[in-house]
Amino acid sequence: MATTTSMPAPEAQAPINHFGRLIGVFFSPKQTFASIAERPSWVAPLLLMVILGTCVGGLLNTKMNWGEYIRHKAEESPRFAQLSEEQKDQALAGQIKFWSSFSYVIAVVAVPLSALCFSLIYWGAFNLFRGAGLRYGSAFGITTHAFLPTAIANILALIILPLKSYGDVDPESMVATSLKAYLPDGAPKPLAALGSSLELFWIWFLVLAAIGFAAANPKKIKPGASFGIVFGLWAIWVLAKVAWAAI
Repeated sequence: MATTTSMPAPEAQAPINHFGRLIGVFFSPKQTFASIAERPSWVAPLLLMVILGTCVGGLLNTKMNWGEYIRHKAEESPRFAQLSEEQKDQALAGQIKFWSSFSYVIAVVAVPLSALCFSLIYWGAFNLFRGAGLRYGSAFGITTHAFLPTAIANILALIILPLKSYGDVDPESMVATSLKAYLPDGAPKPLAALGSSLELFWIWFLVLAAIGFAAANPKKIKPGASFGIVFGLWAIWVLAKVAWAAI
């Protein structure tokens, strides 16, 4: 008589914990993002980036000569050059006071707001163009974890800033990882706008976001389509920024 042997059912994969997700984003992104899409989480990466960003902001304030930096930026405007010295001082006083105080808490505002905006854009784009049926919570979890390369950038900034002298810091290029950091002073504004967009950690974020959304729904979002949407939206933004700088 023939006998049948039942095959054991495959074991369910154990969920990845919060710490494992923070590490897995860099070493096994596809598996990690699939887990995030299924069981969204965002507190751990958001909290880590806020803490590191706040530390960078506090340290930056001890090295920044805000008055000199803001005046240098303002003098790039022809309108500012037409003002009298008294008018210039009045125009800059509020900005100097604002940035010298706000730099301590900018990460608390900027990090969550950036994550909310980008996750909303990607959530809408993938659902509209690919019919992915993603939940916003999944998109938010993927986006916040994709932002984790900025944590590495902040750690590097915490190492580099103490080596800088007072007033010798560019807050836009604390870590020289963009093309703009290597352009000469007085470079054309469109070229500077393009150079600021070609930044290592920003492109790393885009790559992780594309991997993450492709892993969220592999049937509807193929890797090629995911990279096309993420980098396509970025290209539109860069072109708009360069065009605005040219105008």
